Amino acid sequence: MVRTSHERVRWGVLGSARIVETGLAPAVASDSRSELAAVASRHPHDAAAFAARVGAPRVHSSYEALLTDPGIDIVYVPLPNSLHREWVIAALEAGKHVLCEKPLALTAADARAMYEAAEHADRMLLEGFMWRYDSRIDRIRRIVADELGPLRLVRIAYTYDLGANYPGDAAARAHDIRLSRELGGGALADIGSYTVSGLRAYAARRPQRITGELLTQENGVDMRFAGQIVFDDGIVGQFFVAMDIPGGALLELQGDRGRLRMRNAFRAARGWGDPVIEVIPASGASRVETVPFADQFELEVAAVAAVLLDGAAPLISPSDSIENAETLEAIRRSWAGEIVTMPPRGADRSMVL
Repeated sequence: MVRTSHERVRWGVLGSARIVETGLAPAVASDSRSELAAVASRHPHDAAAFAARVGAPRVHSSYEALLTDPGIDIVYVPLPNSLHREWVIAALEAGKHVLCEKPLALTAADARAMYEAAEHADRMLLEGFMWRYDSRIDRIRRIVADELGPLRLVRIAYTYDLGANYPGDAAARAHDIRLSRELGGGALADIGSYTVSGLRAYAARRPQRITGELLTQENGVDMRFAGQIVFDDGIVGQFFVAMDIPGGALLELQGDRGRLRMRNAFRAARGWGDPVIEVIPASGASRVETVPFADQFELEVAAVAAVLLDGAAPLISPSDSIENAETLEAIRRSWAGEIVTMPPRGADRSMVL
């Protein structure tokens, strides 16, 4: 992969998604080896104000113009899910590295095509799961290995109430992109992508059999669903996801010698305090551990800089993201009442029933 020859990584952003203001832009500003060089918007009246809010010195009136900007090394793609494949491949073909917000793709075939484009262009493509950079993951794995394992069960419930963002404004809620089938909305593509990534990260095994049930829909998109993944070695992953129930993300791990629980399993916020891990041994007293808060976007941006400037290996590999896309697709297929069987790693990458 071609590394950047500059002392700092120069970022460009497609679109004006809120996550740029709340996540990426502040993280880039805080990183001594990164800078936000430009943004692109298809809404010129709003572009200048957005650029000022995020601290970008240049504004492009089209996505294409940003991709041809020679002063950009990497493009951040926080566009609606249905646009990821098109603009990720366009950015790669323009010679840019890419950080694409989760989910990378809506199908496994799209994910493979995007990584094929990255390989052909000799550029980095990275899926934007900022939570994967949090030190909580390694700490939890160590607790399981030292105190609770072998691991038998991973359970994640991730819910939030989309309507809470639009109190008393049903019309505005109806226009949320997460309720648009055409834009790739739905709970599976939104928080379901986190849930599947979490189950896979903690099980650390290949999914084998997947069953699921679509519980409710709205406007043609999935609102609630539940199901189970049986991984290699018999580890069981269970999930419940909803966009119309408050609650947040709760992780539970069960091993032969005890269990572990953690709230706010994916996102972290300074106002929430230091993350807390509850350890419940089968014998002995329970305890809680705190892990010092760290801004996940800052960790992600610093990791990207290390890849592009130092030649470090990306934390999230192409095979990891492709398998996540395969698993999400398998869950969607399971809603038709089938048990979906995944091929072993290294086999034909298409799923078989």
